[in-house]
Amino acid sequence: MRRLRLLLAVGIVLLAAYLAVLSLPPATARTVPPGVPTYTGSPPGISSLASAAAAAAATTGSAPQVISVPSTSNLATTLALNVGVEPRSICANNGSSCNVAAGEARVTLSAQAVNAPAPYWPDVQVAFILETTAYDGVFDHYNSFYGTDPCAAATSGQGPVCEESNGVPFFIANAGTVATAIQSENPHSNVSFALVDFFGTDCGDWDDCGDGYKYHVDIPQFISADTYGAAVRSTFQAEVLGGGWDGIFGLDDNFLHSPSITALYGTIIGSGLDWSPNSHHVIVLIGSTAPRDPSYAENYYVSAFDSCCGGSQATGWTCEPSFTFSNGASPQCEGWVRSQDGNPDDSIAGLAHSAKQCTESVGGVCTIDTIDLWDTATDPLSQGWPAPGNTYKPGTSGAGPGGAKVQVDVAHVIDAGCDLAAATGGTWDGPAFATCPDGQAGSLQYVPHGPLSSPNTDNPTLFAALKTIGFGPLYSTLAANGTSKPMFTFVPIGNIAVAPNPQFAAACVAPTGFVSSCQTTPNPLVEDGVHVLTWNWSTNRSQNALYAGDVWTAEFNIVDVGPPYETAVPVDACTTIACDAAGSGAITGLFTWADYRTSNASTSEVVQSFPVATITVQLPSAPGPPSFTPPPPPLPPPGLPVLVAPTTPVVFPAPTPNILSVSNFSINAASAGFLGAGFVSVTVRNRPIAMRVAAMSKAGGNAGSRFEKARASDAGSGVGRFE
Repeated sequence: MRRLRLLLAVGIVLLAAYLAVLSLPPATARTVPPGVPTYTGSPPGISSLASAAAAAAATTGSAPQVISVPSTSNLATTLALNVGVEPRSICANNGSSCNVAAGEARVTLSAQAVNAPAPYWPDVQVAFILETTAYDGVFDHYNSFYGTDPCAAATSGQGPVCEESNGVPFFIANAGTVATAIQSENPHSNVSFALVDFFGTDCGDWDDCGDGYKYHVDIPQFISADTYGAAVRSTFQAEVLGGGWDGIFGLDDNFLHSPSITALYGTIIGSGLDWSPNSHHVIVLIGSTAPRDPSYAENYYVSAFDSCCGGSQATGWTCEPSFTFSNGASPQCEGWVRSQDGNPDDSIAGLAHSAKQCTESVGGVCTIDTIDLWDTATDPLSQGWPAPGNTYKPGTSGAGPGGAKVQVDVAHVIDAGCDLAAATGGTWDGPAFATCPDGQAGSLQYVPHGPLSSPNTDNPTLFAALKTIGFGPLYSTLAANGTSKPMFTFVPIGNIAVAPNPQFAAACVAPTGFVSSCQTTPNPLVEDGVHVLTWNWSTNRSQNALYAGDVWTAEFNIVDVGPPYETAVPVDACTTIACDAAGSGAITGLFTWADYRTSNASTSEVVQSFPVATITVQLPSAPGPPSFTPPPPPLPPPGLPVLVAPTTPVVFPAPTPNILSVSNFSINAASAGFLGAGFVSVTVRNRPIAMRVAAMSKAGGNAGSRFEKARASDAGSGVGRFE
């Protein structure tokens, strides 16, 4: 009777399992496991990416770009690209009920500049800017406004001032030789030259008003070295200096500070100049004054300024007024190397990196070389600094050669030159006793000006400094220069999508440390219905370039939104041989790529595919049938003796399990042995059912791509080939 009840219970369990199997739909019609959420419309994460576009725009400083399929090239690549994904398995449809219990994986893209291209030498355009203040070599000895300079006073204004440089006369006489020497120092580049001069400030700003120019273009076209010398004499000397060597510049005009900010601003934006794109732009500032910037204030009370036209306060104005050029106006109070109004671009150093004329320059910057002439304004021990009691303000403390305030004035002139050169990748040169904070030491020796009508035009150390001006970055280490398109693009493929919470992160690491302008949030775009992510190395267009040793990485989360399951599927659309073998490809011409130039030539564009990464998508674990637990045996009635098991085991016949097979489902029932009271425990084991949705096979071989030229074997439009 007991055995009959046992067999009946086993039969009920088997019948229930059989009916459960019959209720399942055919495997070929099953695309989403039971209990797993499904998605309609855009894949998860896309809606959140759209909202992230605003944040991306704020990061990059511009609206998200619309990319297009680039043209192909066969140029050698200079970046090592990699794609990683962890974990290597995720649950289907962003679930968590599979064995790995994770619905998201994290993708890591990386690009390392490991191979620098061969050196190349671009065309170079050099714009010289000549300052014409009293101590630069153009002092008008006969204007009677000679102030308290001891040398000029000793000759009643008929002699030279103390420590007047012959810088301007030297340049006039030797401009052609200087240009030829620069070309000889750079034989692989075609070098051309232009000229700008400047001087006067504003009425009341330690200036008798109306003398000179804040910005004056002498040679607007960049011309070759062999014609440059004659052009300087026929324009600057003939027109500005009246054919001689001096002008109307005296000690009643500004000579410790000048409108160098305005002169540089106009030169950088090319007002009246014909800067050319795809050449390197170099500016050489020659003078001996400080800019009108609060970091470089000049104290005229301790100077030899003529008492006729003094300003209302000791320091010259420290705000450069706005100036209207032929192609735009400068901001009010433009800074030197730092902004004064909170806008980081509102400084000469910032403009050298952001102006169109500079971003079009090879290297993405206008290099500014500065040369501080050795004269009274740059020599704290010059006798041109009046002794106390003989200054513009009698009894002023800190006056005289070596005085504390004199030293501050000189330091501000030298510091300004050093700071601007360092901020733009240029070089600095100045008096041999001076050194910049970055270690650049001056090499100029003092050369007296000589007589007014026949000045000394020989200056060997100034010639050497001009001959070896810097041309900016070392282009031989440039591995990847940005184009008009984003440098890095990620395109998911198939049913892989960016997660609803992507947790974007990115880092740009140079050999010297992290790059502060790194774009940390991508621009999410939709191009031809394809959802993509794009990044640049830098949010500053002029710095969007990788040099040897630079490493870029970006990370974000992905999810699965559909079949195939239980197999390795590609994560990214890519076009390498391994990508094709893994079932990846381009989607309407788009794929995960790096787009860059190995030089500034328009023919050097490289479009390099990232490699493929694969991930396994797991179905939820199949639930087993309900377990059968027999009831406990009844307690023996009171008074019955407790039986003791015999010392010799009782041998029972081994039961034979019944096997029931139904299509692709089977259950084995086995006896687990008899217990003390004779009851049988039955364990039912459910073998897992592995269901797969067959991946769609390619039709006609490899799919074609709008990006790549179609091969003969790519006639069809296969499934899985995207771009």
